[in-house]
Amino acid sequence: MTSVSVSPHGLLYSGETVTLQCDISDYTDWTYWWYRNKQLLSPGSPSKTITTLSDQVSQYQCQGRRTDRPQSSQRSVSLHISVTGNQLNVTLSSDQKDILTGDSVTLICTVESSGWRFYWYRHRQDSEPVATTSGSSYTLSQVSVSDGGQYRC
Repeated sequence: MTSVSVSPHGLLYSGETVTLQCDISDYTDWTYWWYRNKQLLSPGSPSKTITTLSDQVSQYQCQGRRTDRPQSSQRSVSLHISVTGNQLNVTLSSDQKDILTGDSVTLICTVESSGWRFYWYRHRQDSEPVATTSGSSYTLSQVSVSDGGQYRC
């Protein structure tokens, strides 16, 4: 069985980077072939990173090929990716300007609409989030020097 998944999932906006993951449950030593709208892209690894384009609607599939028998896997079911338009304006702010060791600080992520889940990143957005909240704020209690750095939401 061959399947494709996408991360992150949910609404996609123009310019976002997403990673497609191909999973083939049988055998090993596959070379992964990627298809967009049934057109072969290129052989590669089990994961493929793409940057979305405005108003893009695409179907992605993967398939494994190898030298031993069986020589190919089934092609995966199509994964539908639809880009909803330009990204929303997002503003990250803090409830404090000067922060000292031992203080608490709340980061606030302001978005133009409601109903969002917020992922909080430290240093790099391609790393794992340090927290996930349903509200637009994230509080760091009793901060220390090691909490310093650049945060993103």
